[in-house]
Amino acid sequence: MNLARAGATLMTAALVVGACALPSRDPDGRLVVEQVDPAFAVTAPPVTAPPALRTVPPLATTSQPPTTATSANPTGSTAAAGNVENTGSTDSAGNTGNTDTAQGSTPSPPTSAAPAADAVPSLAEIRLDLVPVAHIEAPIALVARPGTGQRYVATLTGQVWLLDPAAGSEADADVAPQLVADIGARVSQGCENGLLGVAFSPDGAQLYLSYTDTSANSRIVVMPMVGDTPQTERRRVLLALDQPACNHNGGDLAFGPDGNLWAGFGDGGGANDRFGHGQDSSTLLGTMVRINPDPSSGRGYGIPAGNPFASRGGAPEVWAYGARNPWRFSFDRLTGDLWIADVGQNRIEEIHVLPAADGWSPGANLGWPLFEGNERFNGGDTGGETPGDLVFPVYTYGHDEGCSVTGGYVYRGSNIAALAGTYVFGDYCTGKIWGLVRGPDGTAERIDLGVSVPRSTLVSFGEDAGGDLYVLSAAGTVFGLKSATPSKR
Repeated sequence: MNLARAGATLMTAALVVGACALPSRDPDGRLVVEQVDPAFAVTAPPVTAPPALRTVPPLATTSQPPTTATSANPTGSTAAAGNVENTGSTDSAGNTGNTDTAQGSTPSPPTSAAPAADAVPSLAEIRLDLVPVAHIEAPIALVARPGTGQRYVATLTGQVWLLDPAAGSEADADVAPQLVADIGARVSQGCENGLLGVAFSPDGAQLYLSYTDTSANSRIVVMPMVGDTPQTERRRVLLALDQPACNHNGGDLAFGPDGNLWAGFGDGGGANDRFGHGQDSSTLLGTMVRINPDPSSGRGYGIPAGNPFASRGGAPEVWAYGARNPWRFSFDRLTGDLWIADVGQNRIEEIHVLPAADGWSPGANLGWPLFEGNERFNGGDTGGETPGDLVFPVYTYGHDEGCSVTGGYVYRGSNIAALAGTYVFGDYCTGKIWGLVRGPDGTAERIDLGVSVPRSTLVSFGEDAGGDLYVLSAAGTVFGLKSATPSKR
């Protein structure tokens, strides 16, 4: 995805020039909480909300379901879902994490009763609407806070907004979104930089933010929640990864059903995997990372038991490698499957599934740059052979239909019964929103859901506590995805 195009018109925060110091470490290499930096704190959260729309209540309600961290000799990666082909230089964070083997418990996937067959219209019959929920400048990610009905929206420019400041009251629909955190002074802007991802701990007590700092390097920070407000002055840098270019940063975050924190990082930017990270499992660039953010030591992060490269070489944080730019990924809240939408370069956009039943395919090679989608891209050092650990995508589409995939979620909400089990995603460039349905043999069929946002603005999807979905347009609107089809009775 080329966020530069959207950012050029939407960003209002000035670029703050300056370096962000790496966190200090103890003799065992574990991260130590930084000194409080007033520039990172929110001094006046209740600022005026953007004009126009007020917040509407969540579309439904339920809840959802953590591993070491900074990279060892990391070399660049660049933000967002990028097709900007820029160059840059790399430095090394030189960080390896505590090899704490604490592992989150794996709860049984939630189950829900299927609606009666005669009450469920088919996908061919369904009509959907995008209902405006709120106007917020440059929204980039939406997340539900576990244990509450609240939804939080992060913006590319470094702010976090609470959509439900009066959750539980009858006045929800009349309450404007509330600014609860602002790290804009710590976030780089332009190209594909910015605040890129957000996640809550499974208990809702901590907020995690993924962003590029003022040196355009990736950082994941964690901060406690007090009431509805993230305590930015008590933040802690959990993971630091240096980037050699300004694009392909990835930046998405999610807690998996295993209780561990997962993160996606791009290949370092430029074009054609110019830095050689795609097939290198010793760097966090071009990978899916799994860490335990709350090890028994209480500091740094731990490496969960089962991380594939902890015992066979490579970076112990890495779960899967060979990604170009996994801009958005998500877990199916029913099956636990991991869906990864990886942005292509020349011809093909691709979606991978790592099944929970296979333990999320530890050590999976997503193929880049040996393959773009299912097509050979660059033979590299393999002499044209296909590596045995390669996992091909379950679905691809060409650049005659779009140019930058925006990953979403498998729908598990209660408001659109016909969408149950459908992976909802879209394309940044066209703004079109699609559904992907997989047959028993694993083949996938794409369905046009008949709704879209303006071209070059489809930056993200969000999921609330009940599994209903939201669509984020960089033009400044958060939409709820709702059914326009009357239920059969």
